[in-house]
Amino acid sequence: MFSVHLSTYEEERILACKELNKIIDKIDDDEIVIVGGDFNVGVTRLGKGRYTFEEQNEYSEYKILGEKLKKLPNEEKTWFSELGQGCIDTMFYSERIELLTFKTVDVENRSDHKAIYAEFNI
Repeated sequence: MFSVHLSTYEEERILACKELNKIIDKIDDDEIVIVGGDFNVGVTRLGKGRYTFEEQNEYSEYKILGEKLKKLPNEEKTWFSELGQGCIDTMFYSERIELLTFKTVDVENRSDHKAIYAEFNI
């Protein structure tokens, strides 16, 4: 399992996803891979502690990781700020894993992100 927190700069996120795919290529096909975390898709850093979010129909970062893994089909907003909100947290998982259930969990203002919970049949 990998936990990620990708950059607030799109070019760096895309590079990180390409590098993650290179790592996944080195893992045996019979191994189980789950990647989850804060992908920051659509987020742009405006300055220290200031960000904006621009929703897109398709994110390059997700497309790149989707070459190797399946994406959790979550769409509920998970991140909130004064300047934007969006679904920027998710999980990707191996083709051979069966997704049983998932949900977005309110963390009661302990974070500016809601949590993602998923159960798999491995």
